[in-house]
Amino acid sequence: MVHERQYVFLRVNLVLDMALAVCALVAAYYTRSVLAWVLEGYLYYTPAWLPEIVPYERSHLFEEYLWLFPTCAVLWPLALNRFGAYDWYDLRHTAARRWIVIKACVLSVALLILAIFVFKLQFIARLVIAGTGVWAAVLLLMKEALMRRAFIRLHQRPEYQHNVVIVGDGEQAQRAANMIDEYREWGLRIAHTLASATTTPEELARVLTSGAVDEVVFAVPPAEYVHVPALAAVCEQLGLTTRIAVNVYQPTICKLTTEYLHGLPLITLHPTTQNFGALTVKLFFDRVAAALLLIMLAPLFALIALAIKLTSRGPVLIHQVRCGQHGKVFVMHKFRSMVAGAEALRDELAAQNELDGWAFKIKDDPRITRVGRVLRRFSLDELPQLWNVLMGEMSLVGPRPALPAEVEKFQLWERRRLSMKPGMTGLWQVSGRTRLPNDTWAQYDLAYIDRWSLALDAKILLKTVLVLVRGEGE
Repeated sequence: MVHERQYVFLRVNLVLDMALAVCALVAAYYTRSVLAWVLEGYLYYTPAWLPEIVPYERSHLFEEYLWLFPTCAVLWPLALNRFGAYDWYDLRHTAARRWIVIKACVLSVALLILAIFVFKLQFIARLVIAGTGVWAAVLLLMKEALMRRAFIRLHQRPEYQHNVVIVGDGEQAQRAANMIDEYREWGLRIAHTLASATTTPEELARVLTSGAVDEVVFAVPPAEYVHVPALAAVCEQLGLTTRIAVNVYQPTICKLTTEYLHGLPLITLHPTTQNFGALTVKLFFDRVAAALLLIMLAPLFALIALAIKLTSRGPVLIHQVRCGQHGKVFVMHKFRSMVAGAEALRDELAAQNELDGWAFKIKDDPRITRVGRVLRRFSLDELPQLWNVLMGEMSLVGPRPALPAEVEKFQLWERRRLSMKPGMTGLWQVSGRTRLPNDTWAQYDLAYIDRWSLALDAKILLKTVLVLVRGEGE
């Protein structure tokens, strides 16, 4: 638990942040005044693209900024709290704290600028808002440095020590001790270390009541978890914060989270990102972009269909069964780029396959029609998959959609590619496409899954457009 006096310091920290945000606004206001005074005599020589800064008496009156004082006093602490600046147990290093301040200032300035545009406040100088962000960052960073020194000195006093009892054995207990030693400057101190295998509930109760103890950490090997319930019950009865380091499995790929579901504590291993906000944006963008593209490209669809119908016998579209997310099958649509019955000819051409493993690729494939070669060069044959994206079966960006016969030949590690929706394009497409060996192809898909972000999707979409414009499709 946190000492009552430490709560006082947290409140002081909050009040200081409010005051410094207001001071930053005042400093930015008068900084603009000084710039206007300095540049007024040089307006004739300033470039045309540089915004004119005129003195306040001719434009921006101080009264116009009064509403910003309470706004800044509330907005900055909220932004700092959003990034965890007031989390006492968030024991991060100085660089991380600085990054919190910078992100909070950027967010606050962005919200203020948005408010100015929404409410059409033309008398508020953008330079003052930007300057407020800069001044706030400077003042808050200076405060962070001073507060850090004050906290370190404070935690050297016995009454502010945070006494921790470690119950455990072996490597787990040693790692917990090392962590506490690393943050000793924040007041963490090991009061006792007890062996989990030999410590009884009675002995633990005696140790915990013999002196000041704030917290108990169980760092127990998996084989000794049977001792934890009885010992943790003692801590619960004494009202002590108790942490249990669970090491049932150490993931190398998945992201680990803990949950509490209907009274049952759960450890969940997530094979893909759990950033639900970003995933919602991806889903929304996929559906909207697919709908707009289907409408905009309707004339092109008609021309392609006419060209296919006039130059070769067979249907305009082909419908292939593919494996989607988690192996669920769906029907993928493409413009026909091969002669009718091309799949039946695949076995006859198997000896000419240029790729090892499950993929099939032949240079100058005789099954491809003349129109089909043009469609494939610019990937126009893939456009009907926009319907699959609209239906939620595919995404604009994702792993390559595989045939069920290919999935059957996947090695165990390759099947993780099915943990995300397949995409019309992907990292594999902008990195060599089917010229890549099977293993490398799969590794690109897995790299995309592990590194996924909205920025990566945007980058892949941009590269895909460049590939298509250059006619590098296959």
